[in-house]
Amino acid sequence: MIFVGESMPNRSVHIATSSPAGAVFAHHKSPLNNEIHRFQETLGGAVGGLLGGVLPDVLDPPFHPGHRALAHALIPVGASAAAWIRGLDGWQGYLRRKADDYSRLRLHTADPLLAAWYGAVAIALRMLSGLLAGVVAGYLTHIALDFTTPRCLPLVS
Repeated sequence: MIFVGESMPNRSVHIATSSPAGAVFAHHKSPLNNEIHRFQETLGGAVGGLLGGVLPDVLDPPFHPGHRALAHALIPVGASAAAWIRGLDGWQGYLRRKADDYSRLRLHTADPLLAAWYGAVAIALRMLSGLLAGVVAGYLTHIALDFTTPRCLPLVS
């Protein structure tokens, strides 16, 4: 939590906000027709949100208060997020089609181990689809929180 007197959200605040943001965005982006698939993508989005929420500080390590550089700069982050979101539907569509292919393979194989493998791959692909949405939501959540601090964020690095 951010308490009075603290000037910057810490890692736990970024995780606590970015993971739910990733889950919500992934849930929003997932198809409405299958609740199990939607749950898998939402779960992937939560993981992606967590990763995206800590990524800015991995790229610009917070060794001192002046750590904010390119990975926190508004213009590069905004441009990158816009490009990511433009590509997101296509990437997710591809992953969902591949997951459907593996689900069909699972149904048409007599080998139980192979069927389990196909099922696991299908779930992993759906979770990856959600993870892609979650990463951008988590990253932007981190940036939004850092923007509200007294130090704010640079426009460019």
